[in-house]
This record gives sequence, structure tokens and C-alpha cells, in this order.
Amino acid sequence: MDAPNSIPATGAVSPAWSKRRKSAANGVASVLYGVIAIMSAELGVQPGTFTPLEAAIGAVLVGLAMALTRLFVEIVKQETELGSHVRVWQALDILRTSMLAMLFPTAVGAWILIGSSLGVRRGFFVDWLPYISVLTVFSLGFGSSYILGGQARPAFLRGSSWTLLSLVLFAAKQLE
Repeated sequence: MDAPNSIPATGAVSPAWSKRRKSAANGVASVLYGVIAIMSAELGVQPGTFTPLEAAIGAVLVGLAMALTRLFVEIVKQETELGSHVRVWQALDILRTSMLAMLFPTAVGAWILIGSSLGVRRGFFVDWLPYISVLTVFSLGFGSSYILGGQARPAFLRGSSWTLLSLVLFAAKQLE
């Protein structure tokens, strides 16, 4: 007997699992865009280059740029699939999901400001951000699979494969 909301043994996808998975996958993809955007932007940042306020604003702006990019790409993608323009309610739904790309960059900005107000060394977050980002990417990959299927092995494999992407950026940062 199949577990609720899992892929049946026949390989068919149940409608409830499929709808839930689509929603979760789109949300996770948006958050992933934000993490990778911050990792990419952070490649050229040296500790002490920006004030904490400038760094926090920069992180949020990177997130906004990625959220809008995801919005535009998803609208064009849906329009090409539909063969017509998306309706306003569809665009708002895409916007809501795309704004999740700002989650990680906004958290980074908040961490920088909070750390600054607590007297944390200025370069601390720049030093630790690649590690936090890699862990976040793994967690997103693992969680997006595990919550839907409840199976650790496929979740670990997804988390590991997604982590390879972040390790490319991590390796680039280490070359500095």
C-alpha cells in the first residue's frame, strides 16, 4: 500500500501529490535563485569593502533583482506554453512565488545589520556566507524531496546534487 501523497507503485502521480509538489517545487526554486544570487554577488566582495548598511541594502537589492528576473522568465515561459499572454491573476501568482527569491538575501541583510549592532567583526559574514549558503542549498534540495516523498535516500541525493552547484561557486570564492 502506498503512503499518502506518495508516488504509487505504478509510477502514476496522485493529483494531490502533484499539486503540492508543483507548489513546493516552485517555492524552493525561487529560494534557491536567491541563495545562488547571493553566492554569485559575494564572489567579488572583500571583507570591509562596504559598510554594514551598504552590504545589507546590496543583499536585498540582489534578491530583488533575482526575484524580478525569475518573475519575467516565468511569465515568458508560461506565455510560450499557453500561446497567449498570462492573465493578471496568473502574473500575481507568479509574482508571489518569485518573491521567495528575496528570502535568503533579506535574511543575509538582516544578519549583517544585527551582527553589526551586536559588535560582530565586519568580515565575519563574508567569511561564513559561503558555508551558510552551501548548507542552505543542501537543505533546500533535501527538504524539497523529503517533505514530498518521505524517503531519505532520494532526498539526500537531491540535496547532494544541488550542493554541487553551490560548491562550484564556493570553489571560485576560494581561488581569491
